[in-house]
Amino acid sequence: MTKKRKSQQAVDSRSTRARLQTVVVLGKAAKEGREILSEGQYLHVKDLLKQLVGFAERDFESNLTLGTFHEFWALKEKGGILGNKNLRVYFKHHPPGNEVVVLHAYKKEDEGSPPPDLKIKLRNRWNCYLNGTFDSNLITYTRE
Repeated sequence: MTKKRKSQQAVDSRSTRARLQTVVVLGKAAKEGREILSEGQYLHVKDLLKQLVGFAERDFESNLTLGTFHEFWALKEKGGILGNKNLRVYFKHHPPGNEVVVLHAYKKEDEGSPPPDLKIKLRNRWNCYLNGTFDSNLITYTRE
């Protein structure tokens, strides 16, 4: 039995795309996170968000807990350094810019569905991002 080898060009191309992908955090979402979390907890979540670089790659592997919410994604984190906090960080992939855009940080208080206005808030922030409204207040992380 022979093993198939990927051409070096295909491997280089895939690693270049992942290396160039950026995680973009709206200033509003960062502020929400700072209001919910202590400094150490905030740094922990910031490190988790950096792991989303490469999210769009077919072979993306991670130990992050991710879920979907309509056309958006949610990073779910609970316990550990967060204690009894149940945090959701909502984001969306933007293929034209090869970006993962973090839109909102939310402390989940109860079991059940997210608040009904959350979907509207996420869509509004997404549209504002696409229109350039947040361009002066963005935090970016790029794989080095």
